[in-house]
Amino acid sequence: MEEKQIPSEDQPAENNELPKGQVWFDKIFLLLALSILITGLIYNAWGLWELFR
Repeated sequence: MEEKQIPSEDQPAENNELPKGQVWFDKIFLLLALSILITGLIYNAWGLWELFR
C-alpha cells in the first residue's frame, strides 16, 4: 500500500520561488555599492548646497 505524504508546515511548498525583495537583499555586494553611491551622492549634494547657499 502506498502512503500519501502530507507536506508539513515546516517544509516549503512545491513552488520554491523566492520573493523579489529577498533576491535583491541576498546580493550583498550590490547593497554595499548602492549604500556607498547613495551616501556619496547625498554628502556631495549637501556640500554643494552649503557652498552655494
